[in-house]
Amino acid sequence: MFNLIPKEVRFFDYFEQQSQNIIRATGLLHELVHTFSDARAKAYAIKEVEHAGDQITHEIVRRLNTTFITPIDREDIHDLATRLDDVLDYLEAAAERLVVYRIKEPTSACRAMVEVITAQVAAMDRGIRCLRTMDPGFHEHAVEVNRLENRADSLLRESLAAMFDEQPDPIEVIKWKEIYETLEAVTDRCEDVANVIEGIILKMA
Repeated sequence: MFNLIPKEVRFFDYFEQQSQNIIRATGLLHELVHTFSDARAKAYAIKEVEHAGDQITHEIVRRLNTTFITPIDREDIHDLATRLDDVLDYLEAAAERLVVYRIKEPTSACRAMVEVITAQVAAMDRGIRCLRTMDPGFHEHAVEVNRLENRADSLLRESLAAMFDEQPDPIEVIKWKEIYETLEAVTDRCEDVANVIEGIILKMA
């Protein structure tokens, strides 16, 4: 039985490590949109973090298949691992689009959305750290994650409306519409993470 204890704890370690990867990727995206020189190298650095995150996801699944007793339901472990992986995937996709679409300079709306993502990822990380002890204080962080997702929704609508009014080049409209929607999808995936954790904490209460 004693051998099972570190295996149980390790799942929480992995979730926290993955959250740190997300914070790292978000910081790199923040740097990318504010200092766009050497954009390709910065996007590649985000891709490297995403690859490291994939390794954590694979390890969670591997341990899930070899651990007899888990600290929370197996389906919840798998679901949370998948949702965290999704956040990293969308962060990497947003960075890649900025490079592949040959963007000359990020817009103020793009930077504003990354600011929202940065704040939301920090709130999500605080929520993940509540999981180890099933801290009911998680609710406060979940509310903040949700508030910031709503803010990103509003920014998306405002940015698209302004662009359709002001941008005469339809190709630029297509490029930025997809970039804005990908950034907003990051906030949706962060909200998914918060919803999974909330479900786990309510179940274990």
